[in-house]
Amino acid sequence: MTLILTVANSRGAHQSSDYQLTDALKGTPLSDHAGSKQLSASLKKLHLQLAFTGIASDRTGRTIDWLSAELQKLPSDSTLQDVCNSLVKRGAAAMKPHGPRGVLTLVIVASEIGRPFRVAQVSNADWDQNPPCAKGHFDIWIRSIKRPFYLISGFRSCVSLSGRRHLQSLAKSTNRTPEQIRDALVNINAFAARQSRGYVSEGCWVSSQFADGRRRHFVSQNVGTHDDSIPMLQGGMDIVDFIKKNFRSAPGRELRLIASGGVLAGPGDQTPLPPPEGDPRRFVISGPSIIGAVRSPSGEHCAIIEISQITGAIVMRRNESVRGPFARVQFKDIREMSADFPKPMLPWPRLSPPIAIDGHEVPRGWEFTVGYWIENGVHFFELPRASRSIRNVAFLGDDDELVVSLVVGCAFAWRPAEEAPTAILEAEIGWRTRLDGTRG
Repeated sequence: MTLILTVANSRGAHQSSDYQLTDALKGTPLSDHAGSKQLSASLKKLHLQLAFTGIASDRTGRTIDWLSAELQKLPSDSTLQDVCNSLVKRGAAAMKPHGPRGVLTLVIVASEIGRPFRVAQVSNADWDQNPPCAKGHFDIWIRSIKRPFYLISGFRSCVSLSGRRHLQSLAKSTNRTPEQIRDALVNINAFAARQSRGYVSEGCWVSSQFADGRRRHFVSQNVGTHDDSIPMLQGGMDIVDFIKKNFRSAPGRELRLIASGGVLAGPGDQTPLPPPEGDPRRFVISGPSIIGAVRSPSGEHCAIIEISQITGAIVMRRNESVRGPFARVQFKDIREMSADFPKPMLPWPRLSPPIAIDGHEVPRGWEFTVGYWIENGVHFFELPRASRSIRNVAFLGDDDELVVSLVVGCAFAWRPAEEAPTAILEAEIGWRTRLDGTRG
């Protein structure tokens, strides 16, 4: 049994969920090997923050894994009711073998453009029993938050009377920032943990969903030393799992999610650019070529890559953008390799040529990221899309910037006997007022 705290009003919904988990057979606290008990998911119109209390794992696997799998299978236009119906069906099958001990409660905070924040609970728990027992079915309730609301789920008795009053006060508050509310939830959870006889951890995952006009912002934070990943589902995939599989961690360390954030916006919600202003200005972006050697993991020479900056004169007004050729990519001295090697994990090697605006060197220049590997004797190369902001150089004032973005990256596949590939990279260059409002 663990602890989930939820507070909400018309301005936002906030949730904390501790990391302690429960063994299905013994009913005792588990270590982190059973995974997390939180996840976030973004669908076409919904952002969801889910936490559960109850059985964390059994002989068939981890609860968080089947929850993630079920949500990833849903159509992108699913409603909150669709989500709850799907989880009821899967949860009933997962808990049935455990009989009365198969207790599971899911608490879902949902935000959607044009609708109040909502809190849903999917549960088979009979909380009138001590300890709670599983009923023969799951119940669903969904509440639209139009008045102050708070909910304690899980080990409710470890939350003191003063803690409950604090939750009630947070729900009624209209002058606290989301960060202040999250900090307060962390403190309430930590105090409850010290009264829980080990059934609640002081560390927790805390999240906020809050309104900014029509837009809905969401922020989550890992508080404590929890090492397992919180699944972040988007577009049918787990973003955190993708990062773990494709990025290298430091030796002896494991990648872990500290914080995340995003925004849910509908048509017309983006910040519009101001209209073009001032007289047209002519300027030149230039830079030298840069050459790099591509090598296998064993240090064997594979090829030479040369990236040549294409010097071009640009004419535009502030708050306008143009497209044009930016750089030429060419391979030379390609060698036959004695052995294949796999696509490398991120981060990939970088080539960092200098660039200049009207002859004034740009601090930190440009940065190309290069991926290279060989499969079945075929050479593969990827240069991902990149962008950067340039400020306080040449004609740029203290409140504007140039944003240079590759329109697309490039990718090649070829055999050494074939002609070496080349490509022209196109960039979009925008001169605009700084969107973050900073100066200097």
